[in-house]
Amino acid sequence: MRRTTIGLAAIAILVLAGCRSDAADVTTIPTTSMPMADESMDDMDDHAEDLTFGEPVDASQADRVIEIVAKDDFTFTPASITITAGEAVTFRVTNEGALTHDFTLGDAELQDDHDLEMAEMAGMMMEDEPNAFMIESGQTKEMTWHFDEATELLIGCHIPGHYANGMKATITVES
Repeated sequence: MRRTTIGLAAIAILVLAGCRSDAADVTTIPTTSMPMADESMDDMDDHAEDLTFGEPVDASQADRVIEIVAKDDFTFTPASITITAGEAVTFRVTNEGALTHDFTLGDAELQDDHDLEMAEMAGMMMEDEPNAFMIESGQTKEMTWHFDEATELLIGCHIPGHYANGMKATITVES
């Protein structure tokens, strides 16, 4: 009986130790990349068809390149960008921080939805999508996008806690 009680107590301690949370866990992001559990890769590809603010194009079609820096103080630089409708722009994004960031292009509704989606993924990394990619510390990535009509958009980082702390930039597409 005593042996069983000690064994159960040891198991309970191990389980509780595995459930503990440190403040350091907030910024620790695993580097495994996995698609979301409730979406197939086909569903993710269909996501590109839902984007109403333009489309990805080949970098050779870019009218200009905009350099963007992602930082660990939860900022993108520049904080605001103006683009003309009909323009194709390459965003060259450099992560100057130590933390992993994500670069997501979209309207406010898409940003809010993506923030919830990333929170539900419990720290798993997303696969690159036509309008979004993960960017590791020191890495530079590019996305070229054709903006076909006037609109207001955002760039957001949706690593849990980053967007809520203001890691976003505005894009105004003028006619």
